[in-house]
Amino acid sequence: MASQRPDRRTFLLASAAIAAVSLLAMLFIASYAGALHQPKPHDVPVAVAAGVPAQVTAGLESGGSIEAHDAADRSAALDQINRRDVYGAVVPAGRKLEVVVAPAASAAIADFLTGKVAPQLRRQGLPVQVETVHPLPDSDTRGLVGFYTVVGWAIAGYLGATLFGLVFGTSPGLSRVAWRFAALATLGLIVGIGGAAIAKGFAGYDHGFLKLVLIGFLTVMATGTITVALQQFLGIIGTGVAILIFVVFGNPAAGGAYATELLPGIWRELGPLTPSGAATEAVRSAAYFPEASLWPQLLVLLGWVAVGLVAAAIASRNGRGITEEEAKASLAGVA
Repeated sequence: MASQRPDRRTFLLASAAIAAVSLLAMLFIASYAGALHQPKPHDVPVAVAAGVPAQVTAGLESGGSIEAHDAADRSAALDQINRRDVYGAVVPAGRKLEVVVAPAASAAIADFLTGKVAPQLRRQGLPVQVETVHPLPDSDTRGLVGFYTVVGWAIAGYLGATLFGLVFGTSPGLSRVAWRFAALATLGLIVGIGGAAIAKGFAGYDHGFLKLVLIGFLTVMATGTITVALQQFLGIIGTGVAILIFVVFGNPAAGGAYATELLPGIWRELGPLTPSGAATEAVRSAAYFPEASLWPQLLVLLGWVAVGLVAAAIASRNGRGITEEEAKASLAGVA
């Protein structure tokens, strides 16, 4: 029986695939380890109410861990927390100071304010008490249900785009691109509703269900439309680029396990601009902070969707249609 040795082209393609996957895996490890190995607060916004001694405010801001936001009084400071302008507050309470924390905004930052800031004030000879507002439920003590829901939505977007590429081609003309987007929208609605229901079931969210569905839909569309656009330009390789953007960088930068202000460098600066980062913050606001505006995060998601739609439409002008190889692997190739 003749030997079935691979030809030179097959060998080179296999070598390129090994190199690409190896690089992607090492970037995955480096990104997660780099972002999450040593969380440290950077300019965490905290409201400081009138009546708190000036030296206390100066001490809080020293070192760059906290960024003080002025508040007229305790009520104004709490309003800033409710709107998610700040993560906590320091307010006068008679002869004491009160450190107000909101674990639902970030359990890690609440731990920082309770475990580091309050003791720091006490070491200055100040009597301090801690009050909790917007607590997390016992069923989700670290506030991670929402983040993992967002991860699921993001996966649905780029995986759905990839599978629909097998159905309609990874670089089709405009009509097939429209069908890919229609399929993505259907997927986004189904997964948006399902993900919101699962998250509500596990975490016991009391309100915001329709908002969660909208966030889920836009997250699927954001990652999905960008993946479609990348595949229009790069073919199936575009999926790898999408994974690089949304998984390798986007997930550790999303502020799930640790709020954005606890992350280093590029993860802190760009995390809120990723679909996962915007969606994670939006889910927290929808679930626990009904007074907070979702528009900053929704605009980020809509921006990604718009870029994906426009880029894919432009690329579709040179669409080559579905290839023979794709047709054999797709539902479109079944007569």
